[in-house]
Amino acid sequence: MPQTKLLQVCQIWISKLISDERYVSLSTWTNDGNRKRTPVWIALLDDGRVGFTTGKKTWKVKRILRNPSVELQPCNFKGVLNKDSEGCVGMARVVDMDEEEYTLIKKAIRKKYGIQDMLASFFGQFSKKYGEGCAVVISLEK
Repeated sequence: MPQTKLLQVCQIWISKLISDERYVSLSTWTNDGNRKRTPVWIALLDDGRVGFTTGKKTWKVKRILRNPSVELQPCNFKGVLNKDSEGCVGMARVVDMDEEEYTLIKKAIRKKYGIQDMLASFFGQFSKKYGEGCAVVISLEK
């Protein structure tokens, strides 16, 4: 198997492992290089990338727009890392609601999280705190 094909297979395998988790800790970095972790729901896209939805005014989006390098690691709903789990690094991109990738991520999240996502979306529409919605699409490297 050619090395580039092997690399693609490994990336898809890693993406599948991460996307099977209920929650993952998303690490982003501040201007001064400090790591900031936050638990997020995650879903797999058909092409091996993963993603989640969030609000455009969140700190994680602001940090990703400044530095797209991220790390994902399995965690619980409070963000506590799973024992003996390993992280995966990747490059993130913020996607607006009017882009096709937003719809793909939203559908994948809805399929995976079902009623939880419906309730979060319903109650989220009453809050302007996080701004309008967007998605973050991540291409994993390791």
